[in-house]
Amino acid sequence: MIILTAWVLSGAFQRRRKVSLDSGDVDEDDYTKQSIYSLLYAMYRSIGNVESDRGEPYEFTFNTWGYRWPEAWGPAPTSPTDPQRFGKNAYSGLFQFAPVQALLAERGGKVHVVELGCGTGAGAHHLCTNVLPDCTYQAVDMQRAAIETCERRFVPELDQRLVATCGDVTQLALEPESADVVVICETHITEHAGLVSDEDRRFFDVVRRTLKPGGFLVWGNAIPDSTWQPCFDYLGSIGMTISDTRDVTREAIAARDEDEARVDAYVEQCLARFHGFKIPWLGRRKRREAELALKNFYRNPGTNLYKTMRDGTDSYRVVLAQKHA
Repeated sequence: MIILTAWVLSGAFQRRRKVSLDSGDVDEDDYTKQSIYSLLYAMYRSIGNVESDRGEPYEFTFNTWGYRWPEAWGPAPTSPTDPQRFGKNAYSGLFQFAPVQALLAERGGKVHVVELGCGTGAGAHHLCTNVLPDCTYQAVDMQRAAIETCERRFVPELDQRLVATCGDVTQLALEPESADVVVICETHITEHAGLVSDEDRRFFDVVRRTLKPGGFLVWGNAIPDSTWQPCFDYLGSIGMTISDTRDVTREAIAARDEDEARVDAYVEQCLARFHGFKIPWLGRRKRREAELALKNFYRNPGTNLYKTMRDGTDSYRVVLAQKHA
């Protein structure tokens, strides 16, 4: 609560509005993943359990847009009433590729997975429990609040199969050639339209270094459509082959439409608990900014990030790449 109250009070010293009151968009110059994720994960931890739009209690741990399960992939792996089903779909979908399934069959499911940018570890827990029950898993994220949630909620349930690590992926000394599979699920990288940044290159270099020869990168995200090919080109230049890519943008939009009521309910319950938003004038203005910024972050209908997915500026793809043997 202290973090959000400080953010409200900071508005008294701003000379211009940072959050669009039309679409919730945040100027790139005003945005850092350190600040927005610190705010979000601290808020999730403070809020605890809430009720979905259907009255079902849950703790918000899947900080993931996800997508409606494609019909061509067979029966959905989640319940239609699960409040966080779209995030779980996104993680399950990473393991639908035939070469990955063949690897799992060959190893009897005993593979080592490293996830880069794991958030709260909800996806890691889902995979370890429902998709890869015999795997070992290292979940890495730079946000301390997220890793603390992982250590509190998920690590104790998995009998040391899940290890949570806090740190910047590009600066950590991860064990080289240790992973059969590297997971990237909606991690905050590759967001610059049409190019691969220096940070992106360092991130992909870590992927290659961490994978065993012949190991797989499974990657799902909604990013600028013009950025996918430069990413593929760079991965190719460092010894990775793009084996398969699936466009699930239509299903991702459908998920945001279906998830709108739940997100609205969650945001309302969050904002109602913070007293700073009750400060006359300033609190009301900052409450509106916070509401729109949060909904934009979740790509809620009507927000900027939702529109960029609908008009084709951004596309959601699920990608399989393999490190050369």
